[in-house]
Amino acid sequence: MPMPAPCTGQPGAPRDHRAGRGGAPADSGTSGPRCARAAHGDFAASEDAVQEALIAAALHWPAEGVPEQPRGWLLTTASRRYTDLVRSERARHRREEKVAREPAAGDAPGADDSLMLLFMCCHPALTPSSAVALTLRAVGGLSTAEIAGAHLVPEATMAQRISRAKQRVRASDRGFGLPGPGTEGWAPRLRSVLHVLYLMFNEGHTATRGAALHRADLSEEAVRLAGGAPGPSRRCRGDRAPGADAADRGASPGPDRRGR
Repeated sequence: MPMPAPCTGQPGAPRDHRAGRGGAPADSGTSGPRCARAAHGDFAASEDAVQEALIAAALHWPAEGVPEQPRGWLLTTASRRYTDLVRSERARHRREEKVAREPAAGDAPGADDSLMLLFMCCHPALTPSSAVALTLRAVGGLSTAEIAGAHLVPEATMAQRISRAKQRVRASDRGFGLPGPGTEGWAPRLRSVLHVLYLMFNEGHTATRGAALHRADLSEEAVRLAGGAPGPSRRCRGDRAPGADAADRGASPGPDRRGR
């Protein structure tokens, strides 16, 4: 956009350099928008530009001194501010039009990856106890102290077990690919996953830490994930973890661990 020439009022009109507040001309608050509107045709935007020019004058003139032609300085500054406003507004309109032309985003997939993460975390390079502990910590959301309580071991021992499990997975050359149901390696993973869900449900049913006796969200999540486990393999008697049937029924799989 070409830079408009500063408006200096009516030709031949006497120049008035009477200064107002901050050194600005006394009538600049009214003559500025009128001149800018005459040049641009948009009074609201012109008024905003003049206000920004007055702010600039209040900041710079006390330190740098009042220019020889204060009104011309203000109108030139206001014209530049107006140009910046117009450019910004036009760029915003272009962005909005671009977004409006873009195709609508499709619906997010309804599949839940939580169960897949459980199977992936039960890595074949780990022993069942290490896989269960690591999965409870990484995916199940249980703290190390809660996992230690579920396994009836000291917290320091469980922390070392989880750390060694991470190192073993990192050093293993076996990826995180999942075997298909019924194939080799599937049954051990399924047993570990069901054991994880059982311990999650048990911790939610009778919490071992904190003031709350129950953690309904944890129990509900365990039951939900247990309902999504592959059906054919779940019917195999060897694929059921101890207490998994109780987790599916929503009942306590064992006595109250807190003695309540």
